[in-house]
Amino acid sequence: MGCDENSSPSPKIDPHCRLTNLQTHGVSSAHSQTAFQDTLTSHLAWWGLRRFERDADYFRWQRETLSPGDLRTLNTLVEQKQAPAAGATEEVAFYDGTAQPQILPVLHSQQYDYYMAVGPAVAGRIGQARTVLDWGCGVGILTTFYARQFPHASFVGVDRSARSVTAASERAAALGLGNVRFECREAEQAQSVDRYDLVVATHALLQAERDPGIPSRNWQTFERALDPDPQSAFERRTGLDARLAYVTAALAPGGRLIVFEKTRQTARRVPFQRALAARGFTLREPPLPLRYMLVEEVADDGPLYVVGWVTDGSPAHAGLVWDEAPELNAEEEVSRCSGDAATFVWERLPDRAVTREAEWVDPRHGSIRVEWGTSQTILSYLYLTTGQTFRGILVWSQRLGPEVASQVARELEGAKLRGSGLGDLLRATWPAPASQLEVDQTPLYENHTAAAQHVWSWLPCRRVLQGSTSEAPDGRQRHLEHGTVAGLAYLYCANTFDQRQLVMVEPPRASLILRYYEELLQVDEASPHYS
Repeated sequence: MGCDENSSPSPKIDPHCRLTNLQTHGVSSAHSQTAFQDTLTSHLAWWGLRRFERDADYFRWQRETLSPGDLRTLNTLVEQKQAPAAGATEEVAFYDGTAQPQILPVLHSQQYDYYMAVGPAVAGRIGQARTVLDWGCGVGILTTFYARQFPHASFVGVDRSARSVTAASERAAALGLGNVRFECREAEQAQSVDRYDLVVATHALLQAERDPGIPSRNWQTFERALDPDPQSAFERRTGLDARLAYVTAALAPGGRLIVFEKTRQTARRVPFQRALAARGFTLREPPLPLRYMLVEEVADDGPLYVVGWVTDGSPAHAGLVWDEAPELNAEEEVSRCSGDAATFVWERLPDRAVTREAEWVDPRHGSIRVEWGTSQTILSYLYLTTGQTFRGILVWSQRLGPEVASQVARELEGAKLRGSGLGDLLRATWPAPASQLEVDQTPLYENHTAAAQHVWSWLPCRRVLQGSTSEAPDGRQRHLEHGTVAGLAYLYCANTFDQRQLVMVEPPRASLILRYYEELLQVDEASPHYS
């Protein structure tokens, strides 16, 4: 169980966290969401958490805040937790060790935007619940936030880390909260369970982060067979079966379960959804995508589910079904880079044709120039510069039409009219610049999402030069191919765990594609049981 706030970060992981899109499907008003965010900001400050946008700034603060001895302790705990043979003992030791008061705020600051994304989303759904269980509460950062926002409700936080529970109890007492208590408990060891109107489990039910999930039927599809044996094996080896048994027993008739796990990848999301459905749960609202950063990298989490039982007399929600298709949107098809890498890509786009330009002066960022255009017959791009301080490029396939260009144009126009907000838009749109050593390796287009398959399938008149499809004894497959399309060299990789990769470069750098293909082929041959 670990906890919602303990489950990821460490100085060796260098995580990711920025709130990008917090929708609530009408669960609470925009005013309420803003109020929750404002109060949560103050709450996190009380806990000593700070928000960072750059890894370098975060790790500098970490070194300045923690003693050399604390840093060594933290590194040791991380190494033990990440060891291939690590299990529950190492995980609990990590959570116990990081609950120390001097380490707690430093470690959990890596997840600042996780709290800012999940906290208001859950708070907006507590409603009139009188009793709430926070399963996997960790040190209680969000549990105490919920208790402060809903004094009419009674909260219980449960975690398997004794020191985390102690820290949570001490902080609740310091806040003067009389409507929350914390207990140390394992799902497998629970003898009796109280019943609650609402059970919340975030980063607590499916913590086996290295488990790839259940493979698809083959490398060309995202569909899973309806086979109970792989499903049961997944639930057993991840501990999901025992944890779901506990939270199911803890839910009162008519109650709701809110869950948010590391299930963005379809290979994990499908068996997780099937586990919920097999226990009689149905969706009470559409799953809510939450995107946030862990300092510089996008977190691979979610979505947030609100479920309940149909048989408990609650209203059925027509039209809400468990969707097993991969998460796809236009944004997933966009390749982006900034800094020197952006200029490198822009200069090398073959047959670049400018279709639109815009220039203006921003009060804070100075002269702004934006260029839209096309390259060959398959790529579109947007290149933006702000004087000498920022350069960014977006590249996408022309199969999307003008949608991406129009959306970015509207956002830029809004920032221009307001005379503010451009900095936030740039940070949300582009990642941190690549290091100088990576610039000359930057592809014209690169996609590592499920959307890569749609782009690859669309590529007109592609010519395959070499290809290889391998299959492991257990049925797992991986496909590799490289070739040419519209004068560009490309590489495509796909496997049965929904991993997709599409890379395109201009002809003078086609040797990069061949070298990458050969490297992947060697890895495949050396590791037939790849994931």
